[in-house]
Amino acid sequence: MTEITLKSIKYAEFASQETYCYEATLYVDGKRFAKVSNQGHGGCDMQEPIKPFTYKDIRKLEETIAEEYPKYGSEYGDGKEYDQNLDMVCGNLVSQWLMDKHIKKSLKKILYVQSEGDKDVWGMSNAAGARNHGEAIRQKIKEKFPQAIILNDLPIEEVRQYFS
Repeated sequence: MTEITLKSIKYAEFASQETYCYEATLYVDGKRFAKVSNQGHGGCDMQEPIKPFTYKDIRKLEETIAEEYPKYGSEYGDGKEYDQNLDMVCGNLVSQWLMDKHIKKSLKKILYVQSEGDKDVWGMSNAAGARNHGEAIRQKIKEKFPQAIILNDLPIEEVRQYFS
């Protein structure tokens, strides 16, 4: 599958109304491809190719996304499936970037989760203690809750599941 990533994301929460207000550099298979942005008023993204790429290459990328990326179902329940497009892919990448930013901020404290019956119970350490006594706090959590999963010890890809 074609790898699409965003880097150098600038996000304006105050201007995000219907869509994310952002600008970023789009990379395709590791190569700088285009500048993408959205004004946050509900319209489509704007894409400006970075040389040597052209608008024709952006159209080809749209076709590739439609072919390679999973279809999505209608929110109206009509049973139809639709192709993804570059706007959707970029919107999802901005969502993931925002989620990761929130996770990283949360992990300044030591977070843990454990299952109790059919629900997850969350716990959090004191922020100052996490910085100064991280290992000691981890040890106390493990003594008190042997089945606890300390989220700080997991890669962010695994931590995302607890925040979604």
